[in-house]
Amino acid sequence: MGQKINLKGPVEFKLFLLGIFLLPSAPFFASIILIYPLIKGIIKQKESLFADKYNITLILGSAIMIFKSILGSLSKPTDSFTEIWNPVLNWIGLINWIPLFLCFFSFQNYLKTKYQRSIVSKVFIASSIPIIFSGLSQYFFNLYGPFQIFNGLIIWFQRSPNSLSSFGSGLTSVFSNQNYAGAWLTIIWPFCLSNLLINKREKNKIKTRIIFFICILFVMCIFLTHSRGAILSFFISLPIILGKSSLYFLIPITILIFLGICLNLVPYFEYDLFGLMKKILPNDLFLKLNEMFLNLDKSPRLVVWGNTLKFLTQKPFLGWGAAMLPILYSSISNLEIYHTHNLFLELSLGYGLVASTLVFSAIIILIINSFNTIFRNSVSKSLENYAWWTATFIFFVGQMTDVVYYDLRISISSWIMLAALRSIIIEQKYKKGI
Repeated sequence: MGQKINLKGPVEFKLFLLGIFLLPSAPFFASIILIYPLIKGIIKQKESLFADKYNITLILGSAIMIFKSILGSLSKPTDSFTEIWNPVLNWIGLINWIPLFLCFFSFQNYLKTKYQRSIVSKVFIASSIPIIFSGLSQYFFNLYGPFQIFNGLIIWFQRSPNSLSSFGSGLTSVFSNQNYAGAWLTIIWPFCLSNLLINKREKNKIKTRIIFFICILFVMCIFLTHSRGAILSFFISLPIILGKSSLYFLIPITILIFLGICLNLVPYFEYDLFGLMKKILPNDLFLKLNEMFLNLDKSPRLVVWGNTLKFLTQKPFLGWGAAMLPILYSSISNLEIYHTHNLFLELSLGYGLVASTLVFSAIIILIINSFNTIFRNSVSKSLENYAWWTATFIFFVGQMTDVVYYDLRISISSWIMLAALRSIIIEQKYKKGI
């Protein structure tokens, strides 16, 4: 898969790679291993902490979130909602954000060069192989575990069909449900595809066959999750990496789907196309796609978003507090709603629009600037850079309709990818002498 990997170098880089390799299968140990590279990276780059506009924006957002947490701890309950809510949840919620901001700053130290990013992308692929085989054994051979190694230090739990009734029957592997598994697979998928194309271009037959087989497994598992977000992300990633060549098969597929929907809506049309789809597709996937294309106005997500916006109008600046949505929602509905299905709204409801706007403006501007650097600059055009941008883009777009960010494996990976995009921008500026 490209260059030969040389692990000679600082111990912190080796531990960084080890942490990434263990991240999906043993996240607790991976997070412990990543502490040392995190600290070393901060020390090495401390002088540039306040010299980067992205860092400053995230620091301001962090300050507001901390202020909100302090205020929540000192304030007395002012309504029936806050009386049954624990302000400690604000501090717990910060764990999902501020340490990850530090990861973004620190891990740029290990993603500075194209060679480093190439090694990291390959380790991400290698880390997913156990997840793929775990998922396939679960889906086809009914192996559910729990599986233990090292005297129980690492335990894998795989959901059985009986425990998936509320989520569907898709492949989950070691994740809590198929949306999490699908999110992981789709953010690693661009690295697989780019490595396949690179090795094919370099005419390395053995490596091309190996990575082709891995790509087949990835695609299979993505569709077996039955996750709409994962399947949609898969198709979005193809034209970004493959370019115009992907349009030859994506356009016909899109036209067929569009015609099928239109014809099915025509009265007295002879063929029941959706009835045929229902026979072919797994039932839970069919129901999700049916909701997406024909019953979008009745989507539960739209209702949740609408109610979340109503709550935000009451406390727009500092929000209600972390994990308040279930309490707020119980006052207007009997449904048990645990999150907003939108990461921006989730952060806004917890810590206010000011903090969420600062954090997400940094992310969005970084994605836009890196797009201009990677796709519009002839110097930085490369399949590996395309893969880093694509993985980051499809992940954060996905968080606008579903929140899987709170899984430690996924959140750490997402900020590593953002750090890679920032490193690509900096690298190109140095090459230009800016």
